[in-house]
Amino acid sequence: MADDVVITGLGILSPIGSGERAFWDSLCAGRSGAAPVDCLDTNELSRKIACQVKDPVDVGRSVGRASQLAIEASRQAVSSAGLSSADLAEARCAVTVGTTMGETEYIEDRLFAAEDQWLVPEQMRLVAHGRPGSIARNVQADLGVRGSCRDLYGACAAGNMAMTVARSSLLEGQCDIALAGGADGFSRLAFIGFMRLRVMAAEICRPFDEQRDGLLVGEGSVIFVLERESSARARGATIRARVSGCSMTCENYHPTRPDPEGDGLTRATQRAIHQAGLKPEDIGYVCAHGTGTPQNDAIEVKVMRKCFPAGIAFSSIKALTGHTMGAAAAVETACCILSLEQQMLIPTWNLTDILPCDPLDPVLGAVRRSPVQYVVNNSAGFGGYNSSIVLAAA
Repeated sequence: MADDVVITGLGILSPIGSGERAFWDSLCAGRSGAAPVDCLDTNELSRKIACQVKDPVDVGRSVGRASQLAIEASRQAVSSAGLSSADLAEARCAVTVGTTMGETEYIEDRLFAAEDQWLVPEQMRLVAHGRPGSIARNVQADLGVRGSCRDLYGACAAGNMAMTVARSSLLEGQCDIALAGGADGFSRLAFIGFMRLRVMAAEICRPFDEQRDGLLVGEGSVIFVLERESSARARGATIRARVSGCSMTCENYHPTRPDPEGDGLTRATQRAIHQAGLKPEDIGYVCAHGTGTPQNDAIEVKVMRKCFPAGIAFSSIKALTGHTMGAAAAVETACCILSLEQQMLIPTWNLTDILPCDPLDPVLGAVRRSPVQYVVNNSAGFGGYNSSIVLAAA
């Protein structure tokens, strides 16, 4: 019988807290990470609120913001998994980091400098330092591991996509340990870009609310340690959850708008459940992409109606965390794992006037105790990227 792929460690840096306890406590209490932007002059902008990581991050390396977040999250994940430096040095350890923007700050620093000058060699070196792949390489260098490493650009579905790639690498015997997740630092380009697309909320993110007016741009990183179950058990590791099914799809409907019927996300969801060997009625909860934008939320309701039976519980945590770009799916996977462990579902906070969603069961108002064995985490992104993961309780 083939090994399951299991999660043995996780590290979290989010706008609502860093580390598992702070993150979970904020989710349960409804504490939002929304606050005035502190690294961009917003005086002449129509939007001024974002969700930034408030905890200081100092990894002792001269790397970009996304790499700093990913390195600290990876350190937490390795510690959480009970892995020693010797364990890592002896293993083939693949590092896959999903991201939307990558390390853009070196380029953004020049764009926002208001200087009409050619780049000097030192500035060129910094721009090249943030080239694709740099986040995973920086994590790999910090941990001193050997194996493949890559940044995976999959827009807002990138975190789930990194998990999917890591799972395949383990099942195919390409690595012994996989570190996978997502990371993005706060991006001035993303903030202004979403504002100009008119999909950014003025102050509060309200997923699935009739009065929703958009998302809040965020930042963060969540990294997981994945292993084959036989390896994890052999070293006595604690299994946090099983990655039972994964699927990725892409649609070419529009660069920034999803298919109106949710075709790509529907296919991803159904395939992930099928790969897990489950039926839709086996799923106890859906952690929705739920950005708070008018189009996305309405389409996602259609997807859930197509994929699940009446009464499926669902919610979105972006009301608190904001949209952490390439880290978003990984942040939500962390929520799913903790929900499975605690047997508690986080509501969609800020939701007062819910859009029509019968016969679905939105989690509202307060944390709900619920015996769940299987959960689905869905994500979607610009460019038509979609990804779905099925997680099972340990």
